[in-house]
Amino acid sequence: MNTQDFINFIPSFMDKLSKDGMSKVVIDNNKWIINHFKNYCLENKIENIDIATIKEFYLRQYNFDIYETKCQLQFSIRKPLLIFLEYYNYGSYLKSHQLSDRLAVPLNYTKVFTSYQEDFVNKRNNCKKVKDRKIWVICNFFIYLNNNSIKDIKNLEISNVSEYVIFLKEQKHYSKSTINTQKSVLREALNWLYKNKIIKFSGTHAIPFIGNNPRERMLSSYTNEEVSAILNNIDTNIKYNKGIYSILTLLAYLGLRAGDIINLKFENIDFINNKITYIQHKTKQQLTLPLIDEVKYPLIDYIKNGRPDSEEKEYIFITRNGPYTKFHSTSPIYRIVTNSMNQANINYENKHHGPYALRHSLATSMIQENVPISSLSQILGHGNIKTTEIYISKDTTHLRELTLEVPEYGK
Repeated sequence: MNTQDFINFIPSFMDKLSKDGMSKVVIDNNKWIINHFKNYCLENKIENIDIATIKEFYLRQYNFDIYETKCQLQFSIRKPLLIFLEYYNYGSYLKSHQLSDRLAVPLNYTKVFTSYQEDFVNKRNNCKKVKDRKIWVICNFFIYLNNNSIKDIKNLEISNVSEYVIFLKEQKHYSKSTINTQKSVLREALNWLYKNKIIKFSGTHAIPFIGNNPRERMLSSYTNEEVSAILNNIDTNIKYNKGIYSILTLLAYLGLRAGDIINLKFENIDFINNKITYIQHKTKQQLTLPLIDEVKYPLIDYIKNGRPDSEEKEYIFITRNGPYTKFHSTSPIYRIVTNSMNQANINYENKHHGPYALRHSLATSMIQENVPISSLSQILGHGNIKTTEIYISKDTTHLRELTLEVPEYGK
């Protein structure tokens, strides 16, 4: 777009933010950044605006690279112009804005990237979140190659891939699980490139798959006292905390997965018969759980006194800030658990500290209370009892005892 088009489009963008329910603080922040950029373009006699112009603006005015943000403030400062550009070009923008392919991929990789996206990613039967992850991973890989003087994908060597994995570990400081996820996506993309004769080696060759015995996984759990401390530390007199507390009770008392919590609908809750019935996001199997008081009353309190008004009336849990929608990823659930543990001074050094840890804590507590494996498997929604054994494998004493079948939970 040219600079005059940018200026003319500002009122429309501001109107969009207002209609989406953005707070005054958010709108004012967007207005401040956009007007700052407008003045920058006019003062420097910039006629045409693209992502390169925006990147240069942030480098010169705020001294950071929009592709390499170091803190939350930088992320917040870059967001207004990125979603402005996205809304201008595509008529919409992502609420939790990440660098998308159209913004991040280097020009010399555009052709191969577009082919990969259209011929492979878009044709896979994956949800939007998985597709976005694949795009994000390959975009970052192409950016790395371009920044390291590899301008043509045909010149790619296995050593370049190995160096990139080291880069993720030593410079990006990603967690082991994040790196494994990126390696898996990258392996898949390289296999596609090899199959289409774009590169001369396969992803399987460049990134060999080393499987782990699931029984050897170290699953983290917390004591009943620690879980109680997490819950008791939440001040439910604060409106925002009502949703946090309700989510924590679903995790701690029923062991719901984060993906099922964000997709929970009012139709799934039977307050009269005290039951929760839903289709599990992971297994696609129906699961019915008792709506115990420890979960029921915090849920009612949130719905009546803490839930923001939203057009997405069928979903129970709604985002704190506008636009008020259902959660579109499980990341907020992870943050809720971690922040709650921090506030309760729970020591999670060398341990997992997300919603899965609370799920495993419930399993560990139940097995210590002599709940049979079959009942535990039913409550956790496992399709195979061997999956449940992974949760309790570290408690070998109870595992041996509970292999003797007793009547199933609820029967």
